[in-house]
Parts: sequence; structure tokens; C-alpha cells
Amino acid sequence: MNRNDTNSKKSMIQNIKNFKIYLNERFPLGKNSFFVLIFTLSGYIYTSLLYNSKIMHPFYVKGIRVPMSFYRIVPLFIIIFMFFLQLRITDEFKDYEEDLKYRAYRPVQRGIISLKTLGKIGIATVITQIILAHVIDPEIIYFMIFVWIYMFLMAKEFFIKKWLTKRILIYALSHVVIMVFITLVIVESTRYIVPKNIFDVFILQRYKHNIDIALIPLFALNYLNGIVLEIGRKTRRADEEEHGVQTYSKLWGKKKAVVILSLLFVIEYFLVILGLAHTYEKYFFFGGLTLLVILVVSIYFMIKFLKKDLSGKIVESVSGLWIIFSSMGMGLLPYFIFSLIR
Repeated sequence: MNRNDTNSKKSMIQNIKNFKIYLNERFPLGKNSFFVLIFTLSGYIYTSLLYNSKIMHPFYVKGIRVPMSFYRIVPLFIIIFMFFLQLRITDEFKDYEEDLKYRAYRPVQRGIISLKTLGKIGIATVITQIILAHVIDPEIIYFMIFVWIYMFLMAKEFFIKKWLTKRILIYALSHVVIMVFITLVIVESTRYIVPKNIFDVFILQRYKHNIDIALIPLFALNYLNGIVLEIGRKTRRADEEEHGVQTYSKLWGKKKAVVILSLLFVIEYFLVILGLAHTYEKYFFFGGLTLLVILVVSIYFMIKFLKKDLSGKIVESVSGLWIIFSSMGMGLLPYFIFSLIR
């Protein structure tokens, strides 16, 4: 092995190490993988349950179920995971100057990894997603394009950066719309809401509107969970605020931010209940009761955060856990539990 090959190998190893540092600081694989898995399974299983309950159940009195195609889950999980990684990478480009000014401690600003390298990684993930889409169904690429287009618009701040950055709430509401497009990719990947044969063409013409309506709670939940994540990670104690960083605790005050978060929890609870009402009675009662307990515990910790002036990490953690449990409550948790005891 000559010197050039040795240097090239060392450089590659160093680049991998640097990327690992970047991921640890900006996109922890463990935490994000778990979140994406729950997010993906939730949408996939809920859509499948709707097909089973609204399409197959009217034809089979005994409630015969359609087998869920879990072989699609692995490539779908990777596709969705890469969407979230791409969002992180585009944020690095979008916020580079601001981070350089106010958050010079971040890995890109410290020179650990360059924007050019992140751009190459982003392109590689897009190519991987297109390949994996063919494993599931090439038609979902059309829906993936919506995600990439909206991601591009987000990176450009919808070409109204000065106006938008002065309005933190509108900024958040507009950016979180991408959750709807990502959810659409998951829903379409099930292939339960598009006809696959003559039988499906007939029954979908008659029952598809029932599925379309029942999908609204899923899209609304995922959208609002994006808002919960945004407010949760930007609600802090006074001494935790950073100069030049906009937070909701600065904008609204700590108490108002917590009240709004708690109201979002309640709204999401009823969205889950509404969604489960479109599936099966036992799912409705089990999921509703379980999530009600989680709701009460979540609001308790929010009140504790206010009364005892705890760290903003409490709000961020509670918000994150609520997102996970509310997503699981939308069919995933009941389906898993009743599959075990069947």
C-alpha cells in the first residue's frame, strides 16, 4: 500500500469519525431511530386497521383480517428516517450564518464537518430512498417528491426569510406542514388505499371515502406533534435562555407556553380517540384509557415544571414522551397488545 492509499484511508476513517461526532451532537441515532420507528409503524398500522375495519369487515361478518405486509416496514423505515436526516442537513445550510454568530459551538461551525460533506451525504440519502421506494412501490416516489419540494421551500424560508423569521409561530406552523407530506408517504406505502385488483376497485369505490375521512385524525396528530416538538424544545427556564435564540418562553412567557402545550396534549388525546373510533371497539377503550393516564401524568409534570421552576429539559422530555405515546396510541399499542393476547 503506497502513501497516497494510506492517506486516503486515514482521511476516510477521520471523515467517518467526524460524521459520527456530528450525529451524536445534532442527530442522535438511537433517539431518532426509535422516534422514526414509532412514527412509521403508527401510520402504517393505523392505515392498515382502517382498511381491515372499513373495507374487509363489511364483507366478512366474523371479522377476518387482511395480513399486514411488514416486509415493507424496513425499507419504509429507512426512507422516513432519511427524510428526517435530510431535514437536519437542510437546517445546517439554512441556519449556518445565524449559528456561526450565536452558536459557534455546533459541529459545522467548529469545523468538525463541512456543509459540502453534508450536502454529499444528503444526495446519497436521496438516491438510497429512490432505490428503496422500488422495493415497496415505485409510485410512492411521486409522494416523496412532495416532501423534497416542501423541504426545498423550507430551506429557502419560502423566499420570505426576513418576514418569516420575525414571526416565530407562523414560522413553526408553516415548517411543520412537512409532517403531513411525510405521513402521506407512509399511508401510500401501505397500498391499502389504492386499488390493486378488480375486487379492490369495486370496494374502494364504495368505501374509500370512509377511509379518507378516518385518516384525518392521523394527519392532524402528526402535524400537531410537530408543533409540540417545536414548542417543547423551545420552552426554557429564564437562566437557560440563549442570546439571539428565539424561544416560546421568551415570546409568550413560560406559563403561557406550558398552558398551550398542555392544551395541545388534550386536543391530540381527542384526535387519537377519534381515530380509534374508526377501528375496533376494544382498541378504542384500551387505547383511550391508556393514553388518558399518560395525559394526566404529562400535565402533572408540566405543572411541576412551573411551580418548582425546573429545567426546561423537563418540558422537552415530557413533550417527546407525549409524542411517542400519542403516536403509539393511534393503533400501534392496541394492535401490539391484542396481538400478544390473541
